[in-house]
Amino acid sequence: MAAADACLENNIPFTLFALPGEEFFRFFASVPDSEGESHAFEENSDADTFFINFFDNDEPYTAGVKRQFDADSIWEYISSAKNLPLPQPLIHPSISSTHRVSYDNAFSHVKPRLKQYGGKVVLSQHQSVISARPILQVVMDYFSKTSTTFRYLCFTPETGIWFGSTPELLLESGDEGEGIVTMSLAGTKLADDTSVWDEKNLEEHHLVTLFIEKSLKDMGLDVDVDPLSELTFCNVKHLCNVISAKGSVDVSEVLAELSPTPAVAGFPREVALTEIDTFETHCRRCYAGYVGVRLDGKYHAFVNLRCAFVAPINYGGDFAYLYNLYSGGGIVASSVCDDEWNEAISKISILKNIITSNENLEIANVNPKLVQFNPCSQNIHLPF
Repeated sequence: MAAADACLENNIPFTLFALPGEEFFRFFASVPDSEGESHAFEENSDADTFFINFFDNDEPYTAGVKRQFDADSIWEYISSAKNLPLPQPLIHPSISSTHRVSYDNAFSHVKPRLKQYGGKVVLSQHQSVISARPILQVVMDYFSKTSTTFRYLCFTPETGIWFGSTPELLLESGDEGEGIVTMSLAGTKLADDTSVWDEKNLEEHHLVTLFIEKSLKDMGLDVDVDPLSELTFCNVKHLCNVISAKGSVDVSEVLAELSPTPAVAGFPREVALTEIDTFETHCRRCYAGYVGVRLDGKYHAFVNLRCAFVAPINYGGDFAYLYNLYSGGGIVASSVCDDEWNEAISKISILKNIITSNENLEIANVNPKLVQFNPCSQNIHLPF
C-alpha cells in the first residue's frame, strides 16, 4: 500500500491488481517516456504490462504501466529522482452527475428505432460523489467484497486515476496456438431474485452471444459456446455464456474486434455507438473499455465495469476526492425507462456506499467554484 501511496503523491504511473480468485495484489510502476506518455505495449516485446483503454477505442496507443519497478525498487527511484512530481493527468472527473431528465431524453430517442428495427443500445449514467475517505481505504474495502473479479487501481497521465472490480472477461489467452476464452454477459436482476428470466433479458443477452460467436468465427476460429449460466456480482446477477475459440490468434486484433461488445454498446454495434455518442450527455472515458494485464506472455483482459474515475480535489478548503461512478443497462424494444434507470443505479449502490461511508456529499448541484483540482503535493501525506 505504501508504494501505491507514494505513486499517487508523485503522479507516477502504477497499478495494483489481482486476477479473479487471487488473494494477493501485484504492483507495477513505470516512468512516462520523453513525451510524457505511458504506453502499455512496446513493439517486439511481450514483457509483463498493465493496460487500460478508452470506450471509443480510437486512441493512437493503449495507455498502461509496464513492469519497470516493483514495490521495493520504486522507493529507490523516488529518492533519487530530480523531477518529481511527474506530469499531471490530462483529464479529470466531471463535477455534475447524469441528470435523470437527460437519461429519459436519451431513452425516448432510442426507443422508436428499437421498436421498428429491433436490436439493442446500452445507455449509461454516472454519479459524481465527493468523499474525504483515503482512496486506498475505499479501494481495499471495495475489493474485499469482490474477490471473484479482476480488481485494479491504476494511474496514468492519459487516464488519470481509475479503479474497478469487473466480473466480465473480455479475453483470456492460453499458450500459443491454444486460442482464447471470452464470455457474453448481459441481462440483470437482483441477486436474490429466483424468478424465471424474462424475455427482455434473454433477448438482450442473446444478441451479445450471437455477436461474439460470429465475430470469432469470422476471424477463422473454431468456436464453442458453453450452456447458459448465471454470474452473480454483489447485489445483482447476470446471464452468462462462456465462449472458447481455438486457432491462430492475434490477441490485439481480437481485442479490437470484440471491444466494445454489445453488452456495453448495443447491436447493431455501429448504430448503437452513434446513438450513444448523440444522446448520452457525459463522456464514458475508460468506462466500458477494456482493462487487464499481460503476464508471462498471456493476456487477461476484462470489460471495465463497476469502476470509478477519481481525482484529488480542494473541496471548500479541505482535501478530498471526486469520484465518477459509472453504470448502464441494455435497452431493447420492451424496456421500461424507470426499470432501466433503477437497474443502473443499483449496480453502483454498493461502491457508492463504501465511498461515502457516513458522509452525504453527492454533488450534482454543488457550486463548481468550491471544487478545485489540486493534485497530491509533497506536503499532503495519505495514511497508507
